[in-house]
Amino acid sequence: MVRKPNEFPSQGEKVIGTVKRLNPYSAFVELDEYEGLEGMIHISEASRKWVKDIREIVKEGQKVVALVMRVDPEKGHIALSLKRLGRRDYDEKMKEFKREQKAEKMLELVGKELGLNIDQAYEEVGFPLMDIFGEMFKGFQTALTNPDILGKKGIPEKYVKVIKAVAEKVMELKEIEIRGMLELRSYAPDGVERIKNILAEAAKKMEVKYISAPKYLISIKSKDIKTAEKKLETMADEIIRQVEKADGEGKFEKIKE
Repeated sequence: MVRKPNEFPSQGEKVIGTVKRLNPYSAFVELDEYEGLEGMIHISEASRKWVKDIREIVKEGQKVVALVMRVDPEKGHIALSLKRLGRRDYDEKMKEFKREQKAEKMLELVGKELGLNIDQAYEEVGFPLMDIFGEMFKGFQTALTNPDILGKKGIPEKYVKVIKAVAEKVMELKEIEIRGMLELRSYAPDGVERIKNILAEAAKKMEVKYISAPKYLISIKSKDIKTAEKKLETMADEIIRQVEKADGEGKFEKIKE
């Protein structure tokens, strides 16, 4: 069961749950991310259109994504709404939940490596990753591409090594495109031709696209962000150096995604 670090959901939070009981005017939903908690959807919050029976909208066993309207921890009452969310909210929450299910499986592997049961793994690793990155999954992604960030955010080094190792074993690292903008000018009589030749040579090692004089887009794809960024900067510096030798000047700026 995917878990959240807090005991109760917050007002305005999107939650995922399973419809457990129905009567004509309300549906009772077991919250999948909050063990032992149940929320209630009143018929007035089930649909934007008028309905006579809430069973017209939801069925027992159905997965729903709802908005938390009110929370009363003392009484254990959680009021939910379906009508205040759209299809996009449903799709985004379901994607997030599936990512967290995958992350929980990775967390179990981390726990085994560290000698922690699943409850301890959540306390020591899972909840801290959620606090830092918003999702465990994003924490594992970051461990894969830039594990130093975890250490800087307070995750113990012995945990970072295991998180990274598990992420490498389970997750497929996708190529990321790093892009930058070059401004190149040459004041030689054949300056345009010189710049064209310099960029043609550079195009053997990376993507080069003409935007509009004097701007050119350069990009590199790699699974290692740091290596790609360094390579792109090195290539840009070399191009600028070549242009300067051709009686010109240049400027490079990395494009922030």
